[in-house]
Amino acid sequence: MKSNKVRIAFGEWSAIIDVDRGANCVSLRNDLYKAHVLREPPESGELDNPYLYGMPLLFPVNRIEGGRFEFEGREYVFPINEPRTGCHLHGELHRAAFETVEQSDRRLVCRYVADKGEYLGFPHAFEIIQEYELKEDGFYHTVTVLNKSYSNMPVFIGFHITFNSLFSLDSSPEDIRVLAQISEEYERNMEVNYLPTGVKPPFDGASLALCQGEYKPFERSLSRHYRAGGEGRMSITDVKRRLRVVYENDSKYGFRLIYNGGAEGYICLEPQNCLANCQNSPFSRAESGFDAIEAGGKRIYRSKINLENF
Repeated sequence: MKSNKVRIAFGEWSAIIDVDRGANCVSLRNDLYKAHVLREPPESGELDNPYLYGMPLLFPVNRIEGGRFEFEGREYVFPINEPRTGCHLHGELHRAAFETVEQSDRRLVCRYVADKGEYLGFPHAFEIIQEYELKEDGFYHTVTVLNKSYSNMPVFIGFHITFNSLFSLDSSPEDIRVLAQISEEYERNMEVNYLPTGVKPPFDGASLALCQGEYKPFERSLSRHYRAGGEGRMSITDVKRRLRVVYENDSKYGFRLIYNGGAEGYICLEPQNCLANCQNSPFSRAESGFDAIEAGGKRIYRSKINLENF
């Protein structure tokens, strides 16, 4: 696949966005702290897993059981792209070419436009705009979803953002701690299809450690689904260097999927606007975060990444 990568920079920050692969920010670096914040693709561009590099856009996010659901009397059908679980997984926008609509030294705006039925048979015309901007206080990411159809459009969006656990060149595994402000865990069937079971278990040691900012990602692998809590803040801290990566998302991203590569040195702190399989959930659609944009309307989702020295 072709690759059109655009570099933006400001002050101590630089970022690279692959416009032809989902407008994915595949590199975010800070020269002052010698920090490589995101897990970067290999130079060859060959990816063993497209979700585990940079911050790929997921639309529709997570798994949809059977690839089907109903909304306002309409049946929505997505292809089964994960045959083992019988689910549709993550959509295809992370592979799609975006159009550059604005570019400067420190800012890039890209968009994807689809007519009704053009994107995976999705029966709505829509547009998604991704804006990246570097400022003195960090990296700003804004996503706008526009419903260009004449009916309410369901919207399920998230990012499989993959951070380097060792984000500083001087970091060591024993010094890394992870924080996630979370309020509830949603148990998933990890043996069959990774979908919520309808059970919300009490927090165990790993969940409590995440809440307290004491989770040690190199000690064990983790794959958990949570509702965001507090301000929705997530962070990775190097306690020896007294430096942390801070990831902030607005409240529209009401859920988290936290997936840890353990000794492989990465951790995904994924913001999502809905629960996995919210379309066919054992919980109500209101609790599951099922959302829709009115005809001609839009949603704006904002995030920020920064480094804090403490």
